[in-house]
Amino acid sequence: MFTGIIEKIGKINSLHIDNDSSTINIFIDNFNASLGDSVCINGVCLTVEDIKNNLYSFSVSPETNKLTNLNKLKQNDEVNIESSLTVNKLISGHIVQGHVDTTAKIKEISLIDNSWYVKFTIDSLYTKYIIKKGSITLDGVSLTVNDVTNSEFSVMIIPHTYQNTIFNTYKLGKLVNVETDVLAKYIEKLGKNND
Repeated sequence: MFTGIIEKIGKINSLHIDNDSSTINIFIDNFNASLGDSVCINGVCLTVEDIKNNLYSFSVSPETNKLTNLNKLKQNDEVNIESSLTVNKLISGHIVQGHVDTTAKIKEISLIDNSWYVKFTIDSLYTKYIIKKGSITLDGVSLTVNDVTNSEFSVMIIPHTYQNTIFNTYKLGKLVNVETDVLAKYIEKLGKNND
């Protein structure tokens, strides 16, 4: 588990494709992780499989490549990094599983005062799990939903988040990993079991 508070920005060193699977090598400076540790990469929980100096290797399964933006990464692309939750780690965001549901596409970016308004389009299948002022995870970042319609939602990015995550690289049309709030899924499941 994670909190959605980004600790580092990593840089893609290489990406090796093997059919529908892949291996990602990421340069992460001054990062404390060991073999077998879970690390959140752009919101995706991956396991450290190899470490050489500051170069960390991760395997990506076909299912993860299908559901996330990891298969779109290229050499020198930046990614959001968070280490896993520990008992002494402050939960400043919300509980993030690292299980990405789908991707959303950036439709609009605009500067309002000193914050960034970002609107996304998303498959309407997932908007039932998104509520106004609820929590959502975008590329591993814990955010509050500004507004939501049938196939769109928006967030506001404050200056600190913008400057310390890969949000400052976002452009129109970019695909962003989305993890909706797990509580909504459990409530839906419980409701169906009572039918």
